[in-house]
Amino acid sequence: MLARNVRERRLLKSWTQYDLAAETRLRQALVSEIEAGKANPTLLSLHRIASALGVQVAELVMPQGTVLVQGTKPAAGARGRPAKKKRGRPLKPLSR
Repeated sequence: MLARNVRERRLLKSWTQYDLAAETRLRQALVSEIEAGKANPTLLSLHRIASALGVQVAELVMPQGTVLVQGTKPAAGARGRPAKKKRGRPLKPLSR
């Protein structure tokens, strides 16, 4: 999934692997290995690639056409009401 999405997004920008490597400051060989499905990039590398391609990291690892939802509502309580925040006692300072 990752390999196909990176390649398709790169080609949509009419970039070569060298162009993507220059934008991300990664080696062209690593870009090639990612697109061939032979490398497991770090999260930092994925973030750099996603930023250069103008997408979110999730869009690179999910099937094309998957809709990402931005923002969520708080979890509802037992009767559809917003869940209450639990409040504990304040911490006491350590005595020495």
